[in-house]
Amino acid sequence: MNQSCDKGHMNDEDRKSEIFLENVRQIPDSIRIGILTKFAQLPYKKYGIQISEALIVATIEILNANKGKMLPQNARKETRDNTPFGLDKLIKMKLNNDTMTAGFISNELEARDVVEITRRPNEKTGRIIKYTCLKSDWIW
Repeated sequence: MNQSCDKGHMNDEDRKSEIFLENVRQIPDSIRIGILTKFAQLPYKKYGIQISEALIVATIEILNANKGKMLPQNARKETRDNTPFGLDKLIKMKLNNDTMTAGFISNELEARDVVEITRRPNEKTGRIIKYTCLKSDWIW
């Protein structure tokens, strides 16, 4: 399908996600290497998903691009189109897949002191949901 034609049918959340991803800056080598050295071996499987350098880097770059260095996980076993705006949707779009990964990669990065998982109210619904926040040592 022609992507320029396809964009005419995008919903507001898809447009918001696409604009967001256009502003993601590449991770500096020093930070990338610092984070990757916290993992004994890559890639590996955990929770039934592949934890890879690409997934780690995408997650860190996406979190760094957000103003508050934090995003709601909003993880869903859904396609990108049916996943609400948040870390999971942005990872799916950046890596061009539909695998639910935000919660799993957040757990792995939190275990290595790269991110912090917090719980706070959803801005739209008021429900308490999980957010992933990039720790200050890893911001550029």
